[in-house]
Amino acid sequence: MKEYLTIGEFAKLRGVNINSMLYYERLGILCPAYTDPKTKYRYYAPEQLSALDIILLCINLDIPLKELKQYQNENTYWQKKMLEDGKRIAERKIQKMKSDLRKIEWALNCRDEQNRYAEYDGIYRREISARFFIADEYFGELANITQFGRISTELFDYAEGKGFSAVLPSGFMFSFDRGSVRRFLFYEVMPTDIRDEKIIELPSGEYSCLQIEFEPRMNHIEFINGQFGASDKRLAIFSNLIRDELQINRRYNEIQVIDGYAVPDRHL
Repeated sequence: MKEYLTIGEFAKLRGVNINSMLYYERLGILCPAYTDPKTKYRYYAPEQLSALDIILLCINLDIPLKELKQYQNENTYWQKKMLEDGKRIAERKIQKMKSDLRKIEWALNCRDEQNRYAEYDGIYRREISARFFIADEYFGELANITQFGRISTELFDYAEGKGFSAVLPSGFMFSFDRGSVRRFLFYEVMPTDIRDEKIIELPSGEYSCLQIEFEPRMNHIEFINGQFGASDKRLAIFSNLIRDELQINRRYNEIQVIDGYAVPDRHL
């Protein structure tokens, strides 16, 4: 049997265990080239390594191995078809990883920027670049965690479904406009050219800021006017602060206030 490899020798060439080889055989996607009728020992030809490589490629691409059997049954040129499909899957994974990398870099930059002001006490001025938020007007109670979670998830799913990359931070905003006040739930999204009724582009500018522990039952409107003074037209953003230590029962916000701007009426 010098022309064959034992199942152990064959599996070792790709770092696969014998139980996996037996599973591939049960699926019918990689059977021994020869099985000794007396000992039932299984032997594999070196040429079968290409079939094992394809199986491992399927595993890496998250292609179910049962689908590999369908490729073999349905198409004479199944290897080419499977590899073409695998290429498309790999390209999608690469794009997803690039998107995730951009989100990570964005979150790190946001954290670093927040840390510059971590020790500030009282109101301070901060220059903030233009931003894109995806937002929905929020009519519920901020203290109602169940309601907040449902609406927050719906907004996040909407953003992802529309191709927007939702990133940190998120939070609430209050839009003051000639005596009326509207409240929004938002996620910040990566800069985009896509236009959507839920997208709010905030201008760059110098914001008046204050860091507080978030209290959902407080009268936020009175608090904003008490801390920053009254204004006929104003946007007040309660933006989540990223802390190194996770505190389950405590949430911190940076309030960012810019006067002379309100959420456009198209978000009514």
